[in-house]
Amino acid sequence: MNYNQCTYEMKGDRSGGSPSIGCKKKEKEIIVEEELNIEIDYDKLVTEDDEPVDNLFSERQQHLFVDSIYASWKRKKPFLATSNVGIYERIPKTPIVPDALLSLDIIPPKNIFEKRHRCYMISILGKPPELVIEVVSNTVGGEKTIKKQKYAKMGVLYYVIYDPDEFIYKRKLHSFKLKGQSYEHMTSNNSSCWLEKIGLGLVIQNGIYDLFEADWLRWYDEKGNILKTGQELAALGEKHTALEKERANSEKKRANSEKKRANSEKKRANAEKKRAESEKKRADSEKKRADLAEQELERLKKLLADQMK
Repeated sequence: MNYNQCTYEMKGDRSGGSPSIGCKKKEKEIIVEEELNIEIDYDKLVTEDDEPVDNLFSERQQHLFVDSIYASWKRKKPFLATSNVGIYERIPKTPIVPDALLSLDIIPPKNIFEKRHRCYMISILGKPPELVIEVVSNTVGGEKTIKKQKYAKMGVLYYVIYDPDEFIYKRKLHSFKLKGQSYEHMTSNNSSCWLEKIGLGLVIQNGIYDLFEADWLRWYDEKGNILKTGQELAALGEKHTALEKERANSEKKRANSEKKRANSEKKRANAEKKRAESEKKRADSEKKRADLAEQELERLKKLLADQMK
């Protein structure tokens, strides 16, 4: 079969509209060996654009997803977490760009400058991500319709929608799990969800990130601990260092006080020793005096006895 090769130009329409596609017909043939086994010209795929993300919150929320999971998740096997990176289907057509994605047991390619490695290519990596996250910033992004359908078609196991301003839902957090070829709503509350196959959860938590205070969507582990960002870990390290320094100073003061107490005790012991030695000398002198007196008394008694004979 002969196919006209198309160049797909993603314009990064964050308002939910479909990315525009420019199709330039060329004579080059793409040989189809089987229905799902085609020769893919990755150099013709658009892997980046010049469009900004929605807003300051979305930009920081995307960074927060990636920052914290790489800084704090102690998973032994490799994984790939990215934000604002396009996903191409097995047969690359129109890419879709989630706010964040997580793929387990994926070893990132060594040369990320190659065209084929600049996006998440299912045809290269061999599987879809386990999780995609969309952050809603308006009512026309298609998060609950077209995007949801596309992710299901790709085979993404978990789909999470964070709607902080409740634009499209009456609550902020929604999570879905793939069953067959469609998503089922997962049992969760309005502020958290647990992704069992991943071993992590997501929870809404108010806090400060990059100087902005907001309700952020954060990772948490099976023990309920929030995965901290590199900055938070550094701050904890500094706090720990300060506490350790304070503890060391207190220990030093305690040691100095103990040394002073020991020195005072030594001086007291030395004084007591001198007093005991003086007392012993006095006792010895007293005994010697008493002995001399006793001897003198015996001498006088003897002398008196001799005179009376």
